[in-house]
Amino acid sequence: MYDILTSSVNDHHLSRADTTTADPEPQPDNPWLFTDPTARAIYARQARLDQLRHDILTFVMYDGQWSPDELQLKREIRQLLWANVLQPKGTFGYLSPHPTVYRAASEGILEIAGHKFHFEAGQDVVFEPWLARVCYPGLPGPARIGRLRSVADVCLCCDAFPRVGTLCERALAILRQTLPNGVTRQIARY
Repeated sequence: MYDILTSSVNDHHLSRADTTTADPEPQPDNPWLFTDPTARAIYARQARLDQLRHDILTFVMYDGQWSPDELQLKREIRQLLWANVLQPKGTFGYLSPHPTVYRAASEGILEIAGHKFHFEAGQDVVFEPWLARVCYPGLPGPARIGRLRSVADVCLCCDAFPRVGTLCERALAILRQTLPNGVTRQIARY
């Protein structure tokens, strides 16, 4: 995965993140849950915020909801921020929903759906959309851990995976079932 340096696109040079230690419980129907505030501001300046929202609702979320494992990732990030294990890196993911990238200050573990994902100090941790996980096998959960390369342009999931737009709901549901941990397909209804 790639990231975009916030200062290269942010006129205000503010360090903001999509998760803070003071955040409330994540809402499963909030399309902006994993969107870095700087990325959202970029789309607003370009009058493309509706396009980003549509992309998130259609290609990133499933039926307008975040899955339980994605919500758990949000909780884990919040907890690791509170413990000063993770810190915002000052970049966001190039692929929508353009999540904040976090840098590990020390080694740690993300525990999601009974699976443990270990990371070392200096590694990056970022939310990975389900389409990317399906298209790039080997990602067992909703987070990518490692070092990211920087690029200059944002990319919507509909542009990164254009053939997905031609699939019916049944085909999308089957595609989601191929995810390794299987929890993503069990969408919570509130």
